[in-house]
Amino acid sequence: MMGVNTVRAGLTLLAVTLLFGLTACFGGPSAGDKEARLTAALESAGSGVVGAKVVTTPSAAGGLTVTVKLSSDGLESGGREVAAATLTRILAVTADNAADMKVTSLYLYADDDSGKDLSFRDAATELGLQKSLNGDSLTLVAEEWTSYAGK
Repeated sequence: MMGVNTVRAGLTLLAVTLLFGLTACFGGPSAGDKEARLTAALESAGSGVVGAKVVTTPSAAGGLTVTVKLSSDGLESGGREVAAATLTRILAVTADNAADMKVTSLYLYADDDSGKDLSFRDAATELGLQKSLNGDSLTLVAEEWTSYAGK
């Protein structure tokens, strides 16, 4: 016959095992870790990206705001427009690195080295994203920007 202490020990062991199992399921990188990973990936992506800031909106809408700082290498020859190749690279890196962030929209901004706003207008038009323009920035739903994954 099992003693009371044996049953208690067994239940305690079961509870600890379940606790560790559930913790492992819900563990993983925090939102800050994911933002840092995406920031590092954008900053090492080339295509004229020399800096990036990533912010996740903690809401049911799940927005992701990305601001990239570009050198002249990422711009069209006029100097105020983001090049289509640069936008493609930014979208690809974002899609590849934000897949586990469960965001539904991307708000994309660009600045030059001195912090002045740059425009995505020509690049977005060239890529067929002109409906996503919001002034000089882009507002994309997940289906639009995640299609660039692996490119």
